[in-house]
Amino acid sequence: MSEYNFQVNLKGMIDLLSNHLYSNPGVFIRELLQNGADAVTARKRLGHNLSGKITVELFPSSHTLAVQDNGIGLTEREIIQFLAQIGHTSKREDPDSADEYIGQFGVGLLACFVVSEEIVLITRSAMEGDSIEWRGRPDGTYTIRKLDREVSIGTTVYLTLKQDYEEYGEWYRVYELLEHYGAYLPAAIWLVEDGYECKVNHDKAPWSMTREEALAYAKDELNLDCLDVIELRSTVGEVEGVAYILPYPVSLQAERRHKMYVKQMLLSDKMDSILPSWAFFATSVINANGLRPTASREAFYENDIYYAVQNEMGEVIKQHFRQLAEQNPELLRRIIRIHYSSLKTLAEEDEDSYELFIPYLAFETSEGTLEAEELAVKTKHILLTSTLDEFRQISRVAKAQDLLVVNGGYVHDYQLIRRLPDVYPELEVTIVDPLEFFQRFQELDREDTEQMSPVLEMADALLLPYQCKSAVRWFEPADIAVLYTTSEDVGFLRMAESGRDELNELFDEAASIITNEMHELPFARLCFNYNNPIVRKMAECKDLQIQDLTIKSLYTQSLLLGSYPMQSGELQMMNESFMTLLNLGLANTGGGVS
Repeated sequence: MSEYNFQVNLKGMIDLLSNHLYSNPGVFIRELLQNGADAVTARKRLGHNLSGKITVELFPSSHTLAVQDNGIGLTEREIIQFLAQIGHTSKREDPDSADEYIGQFGVGLLACFVVSEEIVLITRSAMEGDSIEWRGRPDGTYTIRKLDREVSIGTTVYLTLKQDYEEYGEWYRVYELLEHYGAYLPAAIWLVEDGYECKVNHDKAPWSMTREEALAYAKDELNLDCLDVIELRSTVGEVEGVAYILPYPVSLQAERRHKMYVKQMLLSDKMDSILPSWAFFATSVINANGLRPTASREAFYENDIYYAVQNEMGEVIKQHFRQLAEQNPELLRRIIRIHYSSLKTLAEEDEDSYELFIPYLAFETSEGTLEAEELAVKTKHILLTSTLDEFRQISRVAKAQDLLVVNGGYVHDYQLIRRLPDVYPELEVTIVDPLEFFQRFQELDREDTEQMSPVLEMADALLLPYQCKSAVRWFEPADIAVLYTTSEDVGFLRMAESGRDELNELFDEAASIITNEMHELPFARLCFNYNNPIVRKMAECKDLQIQDLTIKSLYTQSLLLGSYPMQSGELQMMNESFMTLLNLGLANTGGGVS
């Protein structure tokens, strides 16, 4: 059996880096900054007292740039060991110090081949005195020579940019990239061209700012006039940062864009999951020293530590809201008004958050929009509908009876209201059965019941084909002649019947199966209001045709007012009853047609 070594196609590796691993060619700036920052860290570990410095000098006439650091430098042995072996890096040689470095993979320098045909590296190690030049090319060949002159301790990388990549040697483009990736690196970054030099680093990172400074940063750098800022700290993952409460509502499907740094080097400005999913009302700027970046250094490995950090960030945000409830409830109310949907989601999923937010959450009721705290003060008994249609059916009538109905048809509202007695034990919540709602109204006396009995019998016969039964009660307001209430089951049967001619065979068969499995077919309710003058006149009327037309007109009117889809028979009923009543009315005045 023979043994062979793998051969690496360097051009293939470069294509992999440029087209798959890295998001854009400009990441070579990040890799060079990272190498320089790590070299400074390594030199400081030797006990050298120095201020870290990375200088980027531009030579526009030759489309060349030089990146110099005053870090630890490389010996000839290290050059051969690390620069000539892809994936081999000195930063993993010492396990005790590996976590102090930004880079860990040994492929970063290859990113320079994306923009340059040659990498020239001049270095002098803090460990030895020789000044060395290394030249590497994308075909995998390289040369090493000792220089006659002595250079400063550290490393300088020279790149001459390829055609179509000249923009990466222009002042504003390079400054933009240096600031983008390295604005908060502890080593000072200087950009130099033709004797003019400019410091790129910011004096203070957002996670080191006061509250006022952090809000000003959001306004100036992120173009956000944020509602509030939350200091983020996590011992797990060695995380520090700030979370900004956005000044506008954000949907659950909105793209999250958190700015994430690793050891103060930008990892990504489009991180989508460092905060819990429910916290989509916030954006953040975070630095992590203890999370592991992927090989592209544009994301983190989502391991147990990562999820522990995510959970701890969530707890910090919740604690901040608890403090607001005690110290600044008006600000909390403002945040809740703007981010109502997301905070409802959090309240439903988390018991502690429910107790915190529920007093401030507002709900649609028959008395208008009320916060839960107001509900608990206003009444001891709440009627809760499960759908918007149910609420619309009964809310006006319920209000006239001094019954407080809450609309549970919106996302989360049903479950949130059901749990109100957990926070307000004196409060009772009853789920409304719209088909039985009429039973809450005043029953008629015996005489009035007997007078309405023929009308109800006629109504039941007329409405049987439409899955509806009649009833009569006395209720307010008097201007409502009938109250039509239904359920989801009745709605399904109506939909299936009204669209039977248009339904495909498969859906029609499914509808028939469901109907057959029902032990008892559900019926909608048409409750006549004996407090209404027209209903009483109808009951007193001896003309059966007029009673028939009145029942049909009131029934179809109730469907229209409730925005219910009408079957073809109901549409025909509405048109015929309307035209016949018009004709009768005109005939009685001498102007009708026979």
